[in-house]
Amino acid sequence: MTAGEHESTAGESATADDLRLRRNRLIFGIVVAPIGVLIALFLSFVVQISSAWRSTSDGGAAAGPQIVAIVIGLLATVPALIAGIRALRDRVLEVAASGATVVAGVGLLAVVLLVIVPSFEILPRAARDADRYAQQQRQEELDDLDSGYGPGSAEEAGQEMQEYVDDALQLLDVAPSAVRTSTWSTSGTTTAGNTCRAFHERIRLGDVVDRSSTAETLRTAWTAEGDHTGFHERNGRLDLSVYSADATISWLRTDNVLLVESDCIPSGAP
Repeated sequence: MTAGEHESTAGESATADDLRLRRNRLIFGIVVAPIGVLIALFLSFVVQISSAWRSTSDGGAAAGPQIVAIVIGLLATVPALIAGIRALRDRVLEVAASGATVVAGVGLLAVVLLVIVPSFEILPRAARDADRYAQQQRQEELDDLDSGYGPGSAEEAGQEMQEYVDDALQLLDVAPSAVRTSTWSTSGTTTAGNTCRAFHERIRLGDVVDRSSTAETLRTAWTAEGDHTGFHERNGRLDLSVYSADATISWLRTDNVLLVESDCIPSGAP
């Protein structure tokens, strides 16, 4: 075989491979485009129905499925339409190209009219509903604070925990004057978005008490506290959660300290 014949054979092989690849793309587009369009339309219709009946809990939940519907619709139609147009322009596989172009074009038109156009109303409304829902959650959190259930502030939580600190020191036969105590507070933001403050207190027992006997004494006492508390032990740390105070008193074996930490108690709107 001469060099020219070899080049001609290689060229024919490349052309055959290219045609096979184009045909597979066109067939794939003809099959996938309708499926993708149906999925996009289904998602969009569900979102529109839910939005009309306000069945979504937070109002803004419509945005996610609607965006997914747009992406699926475009991915299912645009590549197939481009492949069909290119094949028609190059005058290859005209039957498959025409089918892919028509199917993808009709599908894209349906996506535009029935998914994308409604999104100009659905997405802004979902954003407004999400903001309204978040504001409602923040207000409900502040209303719960005013209801009197639980501490009204980080300082109040710290005050409610003092009896547990005193009981622990009494159990360990340690006078409050014999330990070093430091208190502080930290600021943060609640899940709902309100500003909040947390109470912290650290009582350094030092060498005043034995760590082994301290662990046994506190474990026995804290496990018997009752239903209004919860006891946990892990990695040399004993925790007594006091539900009414939204706070926890802990003993850390490594540092031999008592540590009081409250939840971040809402202190006001952001």
